[in-house]
Amino acid sequence: MSDDLRFGLLLWAIHELVFFGVWGGYALLFRFGVGARFRVVEGKAPAPELVRSATRDVLVSHVLFLPMVVWLVLPAWRWMGGDLAAPMPAPWTIAWQVLVCILVQDTIFYWSHRLLHTKWLFRKIHRKHHDFRYVRGVSAEYSHPVESTANVVALMAGPILLAVHPVTFILWLVIRMWETVEAHSGYAFTALASRHAYHHLYAARGCLGSFFGLWDRLMGTDAHWREWRRDQPHR
Repeated sequence: MSDDLRFGLLLWAIHELVFFGVWGGYALLFRFGVGARFRVVEGKAPAPELVRSATRDVLVSHVLFLPMVVWLVLPAWRWMGGDLAAPMPAPWTIAWQVLVCILVQDTIFYWSHRLLHTKWLFRKIHRKHHDFRYVRGVSAEYSHPVESTANVVALMAGPILLAVHPVTFILWLVIRMWETVEAHSGYAFTALASRHAYHHLYAARGCLGSFFGLWDRLMGTDAHWREWRRDQPHR
């Protein structure tokens, strides 16, 4: 087994563990009635048939994630200078590189997401993701293949451009996967989750970014959410 395949399998396994672990964790909170006041729209759930259909769709995309990483992402990372045998970087280096990965991801995600909300692209591509008006973890990766590709580009652009150390790569993947599943959890323990739950409830009212909502704040696309959130019990 090649080193790239071994590392690709590790990244794939971490992706699966975080995705299903965080989704399952929030499902348990719903099951046992924990944190009721932090549930968006009092915990209203999507239709069970939609969840089942989305789960099947997402499982197929997870199978495709491995060859995409091994045949496309890792060769690009190596071409930019990535090295599986590189010495461990200083904690400060890991920290600033993760921060840059967040900023790169948020920038690509915001502008590609904003483009997907134009009338034609929303109808043809992005509408699938918005089948979930009431979000749950599985909806984080339930999307049209074109949108899924854009999301993978946003996810992998930072690690590739910076040729990050394998440990930094893994840490970034954990952070991003946790963030996106939390944003679709149906709970709003953070402003991030509140923003994205609101976006699914009111697709035409902004909140197009991720993480810190930097671009939403700069472009004024979170104004409606700020008004809405003031009256929510999860505030």
